[in-house]
Amino acid sequence: MEPPLTYTILQLGHLDDSGDSLHRIRWPGRQIAQQAPHWRVINLSMEAEERYAWAERADLLILYQSHDLDLLPVIERRRARGLKTLAEYNDNFYDPPPTSNAAEAWGSPLMWQNYELIMKACDALIVTGPGLESLLATKTTGDIFILENHCPEAPPPFDRVWTDPVETVNLGWAGSAGHMADMLSLLPTLRRLMAEFPQLRLHLMGNAFFRDYPGLDRERLVVRDWGTMEDYLDFLTPLHLGLAPMIDTAYNRCRSDVKAIEMGSRGVLPLLPDRLPYRKILTDTDMAACTSLQALHERIAFYLNHQDRLREDARRFHEYVCQHRVGPLRDERLALYQRMLPTRPEATTWALPAGFHETHGTAAPYQPTLALIQRVASLCGEGKWREALSQTRRARRNNPAHPDLALLELRILASAPDGEGDWRAPLRAARSRFPEDLRFDLFELRHSNSPSRRAGIWSRLLTRLEKKTAAFQAHHEKELTSLMETELQQDHALVEAADRLLALYPQALALMQKAALAWESLGDFAKARDYFQEIASAKQALSQEGAFLERIDRKWLETWCSALQDRVGNQPP
Repeated sequence: MEPPLTYTILQLGHLDDSGDSLHRIRWPGRQIAQQAPHWRVINLSMEAEERYAWAERADLLILYQSHDLDLLPVIERRRARGLKTLAEYNDNFYDPPPTSNAAEAWGSPLMWQNYELIMKACDALIVTGPGLESLLATKTTGDIFILENHCPEAPPPFDRVWTDPVETVNLGWAGSAGHMADMLSLLPTLRRLMAEFPQLRLHLMGNAFFRDYPGLDRERLVVRDWGTMEDYLDFLTPLHLGLAPMIDTAYNRCRSDVKAIEMGSRGVLPLLPDRLPYRKILTDTDMAACTSLQALHERIAFYLNHQDRLREDARRFHEYVCQHRVGPLRDERLALYQRMLPTRPEATTWALPAGFHETHGTAAPYQPTLALIQRVASLCGEGKWREALSQTRRARRNNPAHPDLALLELRILASAPDGEGDWRAPLRAARSRFPEDLRFDLFELRHSNSPSRRAGIWSRLLTRLEKKTAAFQAHHEKELTSLMETELQQDHALVEAADRLLALYPQALALMQKAALAWESLGDFAKARDYFQEIASAKQALSQEGAFLERIDRKWLETWCSALQDRVGNQPP
């Protein structure tokens, strides 16, 4: 009998102790190695120097949350040899909460473009739930597979983790800064419950703000700082009921049911809202959803008055997790990986034996393209334009799908002395290949000498921009308004384009002043007056409340707006 084939599975991602890393790469890698002990399963840091060489050789490559466009040629060479590459994304990176640690990075359309280029290059996509499946189906033509989150091992028996309420019933929530609006939305409900039920104790893990929230009895409030996964599971242990608030946002619709699984594994009964990420588990467990804040209030009150039913439902949910949501007992990831493997392993030699391996490798966070850009900048500074252009074009031939390389070539062509080349044909090709990348329109604006041509470029750019999301528009605000300020000062004929830009960015006061002066010079005194009045009002507000506006955090304000919008939607008519 022929021995089982030793395939090499390489998973590239962030190797840290965050929930995403543990649930989506570290625990699944260990699980796959247990289920297929004859395979070589490697979890490698996405910043390891070895990532490109190992990615070339692996029989199956999985890229987690990758935006490394230097992997695109690797993916293409793998495909030519019949080797598959999968991509996995776990969040709606187009619309993160303002308080999320990833909000700044994910607020960039350039990051979205990188994610999408990786998605389209890979053979299939892995997501955590139906929300992401629906969202990303519009971005890629490849197959999309939902792989749910699971416990890494069998949870402790229910009787070991459950403690019958004696003097108190413990209700709890834990969440990172990105989920603040979810919790803020239901704090008035908790305030009512704590006033009505003296035996209720509230446990919170995360932001210390909750210690000072009005109306929450500090004597019955336990607040714990955010910590490791072990700390989090320890936090869950004394709880009887778990909160899983989820206001209706585009980001939340793309989340998973992982909080419910984590709570259930520790004998905690989760109180789940009627939101897309939880609908399947609600159906599977035959649990009723909390369809409103009033319904949540009534459900908690019911369990406080019927503690035998609380124990019964908590046990039932724990049994569901033990029977259906334990990773080593599930084989859908194994089946997917098997489906994607070649007929036989690549004929390569690995220093690592069969089994599970996890390593950060040799630290090398910089990508080759960034190193090239720095090298080319030095060549240009030395006047070696032809060599800079030659190296850039060689890199572009190797990786034609990298927008930064296309832009680098254009900048060299536009800056080099006469005779180095015309940038217009490469610009048309780049704009065709990267239609969502405004950097190419901005490049043309900066390098077109004809006023009528610049006016046409502005018109085309604004028409595109007006159709984009608020996040897309916000990313480009500073660059666009600054550029228009400069151009409008030189050419008042652009003032109507400036008006369109101000409709998108009504707080761009420096541009507004330039537009007011342009309209005044053109004889439209009413428009000039209106703009100056807006600037004067803003100046007065700043004079009176400048210290407050400087002190208050914009993200905090946006979070409160989201939470209060959810409360308004939950109010009875």
